[in-house]
Amino acid sequence: MNKVELSKILREHKKWLQGNGGSRADLRGANLRGADLRGANLRGADLSDANLSRANLRGANLRGANLRDTILEGINWLAYIGIVPNKLGVAYAYKITNADGEGIYRGGINYTKAKQFSTDVDPDVNTHCSRGINLATFSWCLNEFTDKSRRLFMLKFNVKDAVCPIGSDGKFRVSKCTKVGECDWNGNLKEGTNGIH
Repeated sequence: MNKVELSKILREHKKWLQGNGGSRADLRGANLRGADLRGANLRGADLSDANLSRANLRGANLRGANLRDTILEGINWLAYIGIVPNKLGVAYAYKITNADGEGIYRGGINYTKAKQFSTDVDPDVNTHCSRGINLATFSWCLNEFTDKSRRLFMLKFNVKDAVCPIGSDGKFRVSKCTKVGECDWNGNLKEGTNGIH
């Protein structure tokens, strides 16, 4: 499929998503090898049997997209965003908080008051922002760094306790995790933390 055809399909899909006519993206069996789909809103699109090898999907919204018989069907989305566990299944990620140590969107847990945290987690991989302890890659956190009063914490978790949404741009959620320490905005643990165990 050439760039012009793909652009037209994506424009029509955007209209469809907004309820302004258009049509749902039907990319079944399409050759999208090496396609630049960065930031594309493919929510609800039919990509079944499409060739997505070497396609750039960074920041693409694949929520509810049909990925059957594609290279993305059933993949490990945590690994896709760069979260790789050690042999024991433990991995590390980051949490942005406000100046008081609470989450920047919904508050709740205070990450300065304890070392271990747990909560109920939404297991639906088709839902992006939902209940759970929302963690992210360091690069995602840097993109959200808009206020110098914000704080950054490193947390460790077992991947069996994680839910990574399909098409994640670097954010996921866990049911439980342990604080490693507070970090500077270069991603390094601040002096006085115990380090990674």
